[in-house]
Amino acid sequence: RAPELVIQDELHLIAGALGSIVGLYEAGIAAALASKKVYPKYIASTATIRNAAQQVRTLFARDMQLFPPSGLRHDDSYFARTVPLEQKSGRLYLGYLAPLLPQQECLSPLAGALLTAPVVLFREDEAHQDCWWTQLIYHGSLKGLANSNTLYQSSIPRYQSRLTLEALKQAVDEESPGFLESRKIRKLEDYEKVTDPVLKRQVEAFLPVRETALCSLSSQNTAEENAIFFAGLAREKHEQDCVDVVLASNMISVGLDVSRLALMILNGQPLTTAEYIQASSRVGRGETPGVVFVNYYRNQARSLSHYETFRSYHESFYRFVEPSSLTPFTWQARQRALHAALVIAIRHGVAGLLKDERAGDFNKEDEKVRAVIQALEWRCRNALAGQEALADNTLAHIRNLVETWHQEVADCERNRVSLHYYGKDRGFRLLLCNFNEDRGLWKTLQSMRNVENTGLFRLVVEKMGNDEKQAC
Repeated sequence: RAPELVIQDELHLIAGALGSIVGLYEAGIAAALASKKVYPKYIASTATIRNAAQQVRTLFARDMQLFPPSGLRHDDSYFARTVPLEQKSGRLYLGYLAPLLPQQECLSPLAGALLTAPVVLFREDEAHQDCWWTQLIYHGSLKGLANSNTLYQSSIPRYQSRLTLEALKQAVDEESPGFLESRKIRKLEDYEKVTDPVLKRQVEAFLPVRETALCSLSSQNTAEENAIFFAGLAREKHEQDCVDVVLASNMISVGLDVSRLALMILNGQPLTTAEYIQASSRVGRGETPGVVFVNYYRNQARSLSHYETFRSYHESFYRFVEPSSLTPFTWQARQRALHAALVIAIRHGVAGLLKDERAGDFNKEDEKVRAVIQALEWRCRNALAGQEALADNTLAHIRNLVETWHQEVADCERNRVSLHYYGKDRGFRLLLCNFNEDRGLWKTLQSMRNVENTGLFRLVVEKMGNDEKQAC
């Protein structure tokens, strides 16, 4: 039975290169459903987004209806209501810039201070200490994540120990003024020898220096490893396998909902405002106020600009959300995936052409085949309403693909060779093949995210006498 309801989660992520490819596959699926006289209802949930009407038109060839609609008051739409900060805490954003440190090292003092802060500020309050115990550190690239991992093994523990010592000195001096001058205690190891019962209570609150359980959340991990790390985020500080520091890529922007997380460092300003809002909203989702530190770099003009306009930007950052951009019907996108949309529509829209070995039964003159092709053409034209030139080019491209498939079938019949959609057997021809293969009529993507070809470089060294000439 064909689906009558399609639910699309996280619509704001279907943009850019991914959205362009998805738009073509959606056209193929819609054409297959239309051939069965099924026109499903689409429900799409989205967060931070602009230009949603055009995005929905391009993706689904539908008009958009926003739900819930805007109410009579901006802070109350009946379905959602803005709650004052006096009733429920929100998130506090702080910009951080270390102008004397290079980009690779400016995270160290900030991370060291935030590791020490819960121990120093809430040493007699376990509940509050747990609230800001786990650090969530966002990175825009895997290179930045690897650099942070190195810092947590080297310089960050040194900052943490130094700050812990200074805090301990202050606590001891408040408890017993003049004690430090009389005993000449200067190192952390010296405090472990303190026998005074009053001071020993203060020492035990700080020592031993907190050890951190570190994990990384990125696409380089397996799904099982990431699932274990996600489970560790929900555990409180005194529980086994609790995570102290999470080095994360942008994969945490979606689907992470742990109420105890309240402390985050964004290591560099994310490329888009939408990504910034989505990533920073991972903390402060429970009763505990969220605190978000943004680590800016001195040698990046973009970072400096955000730092200098920090307050005005955050007072109205929803105004700066970029419109979603996707272009599924450009020549480059059609070259990648329009043939796949045609194959989807034909295989699932025409009875008898679904199995791999039935690719050779395609006949463009067949009435059912023509109906599916017309449904695909109508679907593409509807998505391109108001762009007649691009719509005409897309329809011409579809007809060219149909003719190419038809000729391939005829050629296989003349040579008495079977035509399959895809397979490993070399005894027949293929309609589709992987992008890194040559055996097949149409090269087809195996991932909607990786849409670019891979380029390889070879270093050639030519010796010319005593000189060497190098060329790539």
